Amino acid sequence: MFNFNTESNIPTFYSSVALLIVSILLSIIALAHKRLDSSYFHWLGLAVIFLFLSFDEITVVHEGLIAPVRQSLNTTGLLYNAWVILYGIALMVFAITYLKFLMSLPKKIMILFVVSGTTYVAGVIGFELLGGWLVQLHGSNNMTFSILYTCEEFFEMFGIVIFIYTLLLYMASQFKFLTISINEERID
Repeated sequence: MFNFNTESNIPTFYSSVALLIVSILLSIIALAHKRLDSSYFHWLGLAVIFLFLSFDEITVVHEGLIAPVRQSLNTTGLLYNAWVILYGIALMVFAITYLKFLMSLPKKIMILFVVSGTTYVAGVIGFELLGGWLVQLHGSNNMTFSILYTCEEFFEMFGIVIFIYTLLLYMASQFKFLTISINEERID
């Protein structure tokens, strides 16, 4: 239930819930911007993207793309896990579409967006590329592959944690009317 290299387990559930939390936070930010009559479309778009990523994490949509894309494009080596091609293209379109939005964010938030995104993508795509290459060469029953898939999941999870922190920091600095608090009640 804790093997990072399998699906439908506790790490997968954690990652899916963390991505869902990101989607919820982005939705709250979008609604807050709408309330202020300021631009909220990019925030809402991000909320939808992260909702899809949460769904994909739990249902493994991307895994279902490996065989058809691999057969269609005859991919090997680093592209052995061929889903990275489609998601890589989507990532490039996303980066181009969101560049102006990213540059409009407060500097600290912008830097944290880049750090969290880079960390997440390094796990999702970077280690996936290396893992696919290694599996094709040596199979999946070796220590190096175990280290790679553990790093992959760690980078994904850590990137999302950084992004949740970034979104909470953004909310606290931008919206004086939006309050999120956790109170501790003492019972004597």
